[in-house]
Amino acid sequence: MVDVILYIVMYSYYHFYGNKSVIRDVASRFNIAESMFYAITSNIMKFLNDIAPNVITMPNTENRKREVVREFEDICGFPGVLGCIDGTYIKIRMPAKKIKSTYVNRHDYPSLTLQAVCDVNKLFLDVFTGPPSKVHDARIFQLSFLSNEIQNISEDYHLLGDAAYPLKKYLLTQYRDYGNLTATQRNYNPKLCTTRVKIENAFGLLKQRFRQLMQLDFLTVKRSANFIISCCVLHNLYIINNDYLDNLDIENIEYNERHVYNEQNPNDRMDGETKRYYL
Repeated sequence: MVDVILYIVMYSYYHFYGNKSVIRDVASRFNIAESMFYAITSNIMKFLNDIAPNVITMPNTENRKREVVREFEDICGFPGVLGCIDGTYIKIRMPAKKIKSTYVNRHDYPSLTLQAVCDVNKLFLDVFTGPPSKVHDARIFQLSFLSNEIQNISEDYHLLGDAAYPLKKYLLTQYRDYGNLTATQRNYNPKLCTTRVKIENAFGLLKQRFRQLMQLDFLTVKRSANFIISCCVLHNLYIINNDYLDNLDIENIEYNERHVYNEQNPNDRMDGETKRYYL
Protein backbone atom coordinates (compact mmCIF):
# COMPACT_ATOMS: atom_id res chain seq x y z
CA MET A 1 0.00 0.00 0.00
CA VAL A 2 2.84 2.34 0.87
CA ASP A 3 4.50 1.60 -2.47
CA VAL A 4 1.29 2.44 -4.33
CA ILE A 5 0.93 5.75 -2.51
CA LEU A 6 4.59 6.60 -3.16
CA TYR A 7 4.17 5.75 -6.84
CA ILE A 8 1.11 8.01 -7.13
CA VAL A 9 2.90 10.85 -5.35
CA MET A 10 6.03 10.67 -7.51
CA TYR A 11 4.19 10.14 -10.79
CA SER A 12 1.86 13.07 -10.11
CA TYR A 13 4.89 15.23 -9.41
CA TYR A 14 6.63 14.22 -12.64
CA HIS A 15 3.39 14.77 -14.53
CA PHE A 16 3.24 18.31 -13.16
CA TYR A 17 6.86 19.00 -14.16
CA GLY A 18 6.57 17.52 -17.61
CA ASN A 19 3.28 19.10 -18.70
CA LYS A 20 1.88 22.61 -18.77
CA SER A 21 -0.75 21.78 -16.16
CA VAL A 22 -2.03 23.62 -13.11
CA ILE A 23 -2.10 22.11 -9.65
CA ARG A 24 -5.89 21.79 -9.74
CA ASP A 25 -5.81 19.60 -12.88
CA VAL A 26 -3.02 17.33 -11.64
CA ALA A 27 -4.61 16.92 -8.21
CA SER A 28 -7.90 15.99 -9.84
CA ARG A 29 -6.25 13.52 -12.23
CA PHE A 30 -4.55 11.64 -9.38
CA ASN A 31 -7.39 12.06 -6.87
CA ILE A 32 -5.25 14.13 -4.47
CA ALA A 33 -6.38 17.18 -2.55
CA GLU A 34 -4.94 20.41 -3.96
CA SER A 35 -3.45 21.36 -0.60
CA MET A 36 -1.84 17.91 -0.35
CA PHE A 37 -0.37 18.14 -3.84
CA TYR A 38 0.97 21.63 -3.09
CA ALA A 39 2.69 20.22 0.02
CA ILE A 40 4.07 17.33 -2.05
CA THR A 41 5.57 19.64 -4.66
CA SER A 42 7.05 21.87 -1.95
CA ASN A 43 8.72 18.97 -0.14
CA ILE A 44 10.12 17.34 -3.29
CA MET A 45 11.30 20.71 -4.61
CA LYS A 46 13.09 21.36 -1.32
CA PHE A 47 14.73 17.92 -1.46
CA LEU A 48 15.95 18.47 -5.03
CA ASN A 49 17.38 21.88 -4.11
CA ASP A 50 19.15 20.34 -1.10
CA ILE A 51 20.91 17.73 -3.24
CA ALA A 52 21.68 20.20 -6.05
CA PRO A 53 25.29 20.87 -4.88
CA ASN A 54 26.00 17.13 -5.18
CA VAL A 55 24.33 16.68 -8.58
CA ILE A 56 25.32 19.93 -10.31
CA THR A 57 29.03 20.44 -9.80
CA MET A 58 32.03 21.68 -11.75
CA PRO A 59 34.85 19.16 -12.39
CA ASN A 60 36.85 19.13 -9.17
CA THR A 61 39.64 16.67 -9.95
CA GLU A 62 42.36 16.82 -12.57
CA ASN A 63 41.22 13.54 -14.10
CA ARG A 64 37.65 14.80 -14.46
CA LYS A 65 38.85 18.12 -15.90
CA ARG A 66 41.02 16.37 -18.48
CA GLU A 67 38.11 14.10 -19.39
CA VAL A 68 35.79 17.08 -19.99
CA VAL A 69 38.48 18.89 -22.00
CA ARG A 70 39.11 15.82 -24.15
CA GLU A 71 35.40 15.37 -24.89
CA PHE A 72 35.09 19.00 -26.01
CA GLU A 73 38.28 18.76 -28.06
CA ASP A 74 36.84 15.76 -29.92
CA ILE A 75 34.12 18.02 -31.38
CA CYS A 76 36.33 20.20 -33.53
CA GLY A 77 39.69 20.47 -31.80
CA PHE A 78 39.07 23.49 -29.51
CA PRO A 79 41.48 22.97 -26.57
CA GLY A 80 41.09 23.54 -22.83
CA VAL A 81 37.29 23.86 -22.69
CA LEU A 82 35.97 23.15 -19.21
CA GLY A 83 32.36 24.06 -20.08
CA CYS A 84 30.07 26.23 -22.18
CA ILE A 85 28.16 29.08 -20.53
CA ASP A 86 25.02 30.94 -21.57
CA GLY A 87 21.76 32.34 -20.27
CA THR A 88 18.16 31.66 -21.26
CA TYR A 89 14.83 33.28 -20.44
CA ILE A 90 12.33 31.44 -18.25
CA LYS A 91 8.95 33.10 -18.68
CA ILE A 92 7.13 33.74 -15.40
CA ARG A 93 3.90 35.10 -14.07
CA MET A 94 4.46 38.61 -12.75
CA PRO A 95 5.60 38.09 -9.10
CA ALA A 96 3.40 39.47 -6.36
CA LYS A 97 4.34 42.91 -5.02
CA LYS A 98 7.03 43.42 -7.67
CA ILE A 99 7.42 46.18 -10.25
CA LYS A 100 6.73 44.80 -13.72
CA SER A 101 9.27 46.96 -15.53
CA THR A 102 12.12 45.36 -13.57
CA TYR A 103 11.23 41.86 -14.82
CA VAL A 104 10.27 42.55 -18.44
CA ASN A 105 12.91 41.40 -20.93
CA ARG A 106 13.67 42.71 -24.41
CA HIS A 107 10.81 40.62 -25.80
CA ASP A 108 8.37 42.48 -23.54
CA TYR A 109 7.36 39.68 -21.17
CA PRO A 110 8.41 39.05 -17.54
CA SER A 111 11.05 36.38 -17.06
CA LEU A 112 13.97 35.18 -14.99
CA THR A 113 17.35 34.36 -16.48
CA LEU A 114 18.82 30.91 -15.99
CA GLN A 115 22.60 30.98 -16.34
CA ALA A 116 24.17 27.57 -16.81
CA VAL A 117 27.43 25.83 -17.70
CA CYS A 118 27.30 22.41 -19.36
CA ASP A 119 29.62 19.71 -20.66
CA VAL A 120 29.54 17.77 -23.93
CA ASN A 121 26.79 15.48 -22.67
CA LYS A 122 24.55 18.49 -21.87
CA LEU A 123 25.05 17.81 -18.17
CA PHE A 124 24.79 21.01 -16.14
CA LEU A 125 28.00 21.77 -14.26
CA ASP A 126 26.78 25.01 -12.71
CA VAL A 127 23.42 26.83 -12.62
CA PHE A 128 22.35 30.20 -11.27
CA THR A 129 18.93 31.82 -11.45
CA GLY A 130 16.76 34.39 -9.71
CA PRO A 131 17.75 37.75 -11.25
CA PRO A 132 15.18 39.29 -13.63
CA SER A 133 15.94 39.07 -17.34
CA LYS A 134 16.18 42.84 -17.60
CA VAL A 135 19.64 42.39 -16.08
CA HIS A 136 22.38 41.80 -18.65
CA ASP A 137 24.04 38.38 -18.94
CA ALA A 138 27.43 39.82 -18.01
CA ARG A 139 26.02 41.36 -14.84
CA ILE A 140 24.30 38.10 -13.91
CA PHE A 141 27.63 36.34 -14.36
CA GLN A 142 29.21 38.85 -11.95
CA LEU A 143 26.45 38.18 -9.41
CA SER A 144 26.85 34.39 -9.60
CA PHE A 145 29.11 32.37 -7.33
CA LEU A 146 30.86 31.00 -10.42
CA SER A 147 32.43 34.37 -11.27
CA ASN A 148 34.68 34.17 -8.21
CA GLU A 149 35.31 30.43 -8.26
CA ILE A 150 36.31 30.25 -11.93
CA GLN A 151 39.08 32.83 -11.48
CA ASN A 152 41.12 30.28 -9.53
CA ILE A 153 41.28 27.64 -12.27
CA SER A 154 44.49 26.82 -14.11
CA GLU A 155 45.34 28.89 -17.17
CA ASP A 156 45.07 25.67 -19.18
CA TYR A 157 41.27 25.73 -18.78
CA HIS A 158 38.52 28.15 -19.74
CA LEU A 159 34.79 28.47 -20.42
CA LEU A 160 33.29 29.39 -23.78
CA GLY A 161 30.64 32.13 -23.96
CA ASP A 162 28.91 34.31 -26.53
CA ALA A 163 29.42 38.02 -27.16
CA ALA A 164 27.24 38.95 -24.17
CA TYR A 165 30.08 37.95 -21.84
CA PRO A 166 33.30 39.88 -21.19
CA LEU A 167 36.47 38.39 -22.63
CA LYS A 168 38.75 37.04 -19.90
CA LYS A 169 41.49 34.45 -19.75
CA TYR A 170 39.06 32.02 -18.12
CA LEU A 171 36.08 32.99 -20.32
CA LEU A 172 36.71 33.12 -24.07
CA THR A 173 34.36 34.66 -26.61
CA GLN A 174 34.41 34.93 -30.38
CA TYR A 175 36.02 37.69 -32.43
CA ARG A 176 33.59 40.37 -33.50
CA ASP A 177 33.57 40.44 -37.28
CA TYR A 178 33.83 43.94 -38.76
CA GLY A 179 35.19 42.62 -42.06
CA ASN A 180 38.85 42.76 -41.08
CA LEU A 181 39.44 39.37 -39.46
CA THR A 182 42.53 37.38 -40.33
CA ALA A 183 42.29 33.83 -41.67
CA THR A 184 43.26 32.49 -38.24
CA GLN A 185 40.52 34.52 -36.55
CA ARG A 186 37.95 33.40 -39.11
CA ASN A 187 38.95 29.81 -38.37
CA TYR A 188 38.70 30.41 -34.61
CA ASN A 189 35.09 31.68 -34.61
CA PRO A 190 33.36 28.63 -36.18
CA LYS A 191 35.28 26.26 -33.92
CA LEU A 192 34.17 28.21 -30.84
CA CYS A 193 30.54 28.38 -32.01
CA THR A 194 30.44 24.69 -32.93
CA THR A 195 31.72 23.80 -29.47
CA ARG A 196 29.59 26.32 -27.55
CA VAL A 197 26.32 25.16 -29.13
CA LYS A 198 26.19 22.38 -26.51
CA ILE A 199 24.77 24.79 -23.92
CA GLU A 200 21.97 25.81 -26.29
CA ASN A 201 21.22 22.13 -26.87
CA ALA A 202 21.13 21.62 -23.11
CA PHE A 203 18.59 24.44 -22.69
CA GLY A 204 16.51 22.97 -25.49
CA LEU A 205 16.53 19.54 -23.85
CA LEU A 206 15.63 21.05 -20.47
CA LYS A 207 12.65 22.98 -21.83
CA GLN A 208 11.41 20.11 -23.94
CA ARG A 209 11.49 17.69 -21.03
CA PHE A 210 9.96 20.06 -18.47
CA ARG A 211 7.12 21.84 -20.27
CA GLN A 212 6.17 23.66 -17.08
CA LEU A 213 9.12 25.94 -17.90
CA MET A 214 7.14 27.37 -20.83
CA GLN A 215 5.67 29.73 -18.24
CA LEU A 216 5.90 29.49 -14.47
CA ASP A 217 2.75 30.55 -12.60
CA PHE A 218 4.18 30.79 -9.10
CA LEU A 219 3.50 33.92 -7.06
CA THR A 220 7.02 34.47 -5.74
CA VAL A 221 10.46 34.73 -7.35
CA LYS A 222 11.92 32.38 -4.73
CA ARG A 223 9.52 29.55 -5.59
CA SER A 224 10.07 30.08 -9.32
CA ALA A 225 13.85 29.98 -8.85
CA ASN A 226 13.64 26.85 -6.67
CA PHE A 227 11.48 25.17 -9.29
CA ILE A 228 13.97 25.99 -12.05
CA ILE A 229 16.87 24.60 -10.00
CA SER A 230 14.90 21.43 -9.25
CA CYS A 231 14.29 20.96 -12.99
CA CYS A 232 18.04 21.27 -13.59
CA VAL A 233 18.73 18.64 -10.92
CA LEU A 234 16.24 16.23 -12.52
CA HIS A 235 17.76 17.01 -15.93
CA ASN A 236 21.18 15.89 -14.65
CA LEU A 237 19.76 12.78 -12.96
CA TYR A 238 18.11 11.75 -16.23
CA ILE A 239 21.37 12.15 -18.14
CA ILE A 240 23.45 10.40 -15.46
CA ASN A 241 21.06 7.46 -15.76
CA ASN A 242 21.24 7.54 -19.59
CA ASP A 243 17.61 8.64 -20.01
CA TYR A 244 17.72 10.87 -23.10
CA LEU A 245 14.89 12.18 -25.21
CA ASP A 246 15.00 10.46 -28.59
CA ASN A 247 13.63 13.33 -30.65
CA LEU A 248 15.18 16.58 -29.56
CA ASP A 249 13.61 19.53 -31.36
CA ILE A 250 15.08 22.86 -30.33
CA GLU A 251 14.09 24.77 -33.44
CA ASN A 252 11.56 26.93 -31.61
CA ILE A 253 13.40 27.24 -28.32
CA GLU A 254 14.25 30.87 -27.58
CA TYR A 255 17.70 31.67 -26.31
CA ASN A 256 18.97 34.70 -24.53
CA GLU A 257 21.37 36.28 -27.00
CA ARG A 258 22.14 39.87 -26.11
CA HIS A 259 24.39 42.76 -27.00
CA VAL A 260 27.97 42.87 -25.86
CA TYR A 261 28.59 44.22 -22.37
CA ASN A 262 31.66 46.43 -22.29
CA GLU A 263 32.07 47.15 -18.59
CA GLN A 264 35.11 45.10 -17.57
CA ASN A 265 38.64 45.44 -16.30
CA PRO A 266 40.98 46.30 -19.23
CA ASN A 267 43.66 44.02 -17.80
CA ASP A 268 41.25 41.09 -17.75
CA ARG A 269 40.37 41.70 -21.39
CA MET A 270 44.05 41.98 -22.31
CA ASP A 271 44.72 38.60 -20.67
CA GLY A 272 41.79 37.17 -22.60
CA GLU A 273 43.02 38.65 -25.88
CA THR A 274 46.46 37.14 -25.30
CA LYS A 275 45.06 33.69 -24.57
CA ARG A 276 42.62 33.84 -27.48
CA TYR A 277 45.43 34.84 -29.85
CA TYR A 278 47.59 31.99 -28.55
CA LEU A 279 44.82 29.42 -29.14
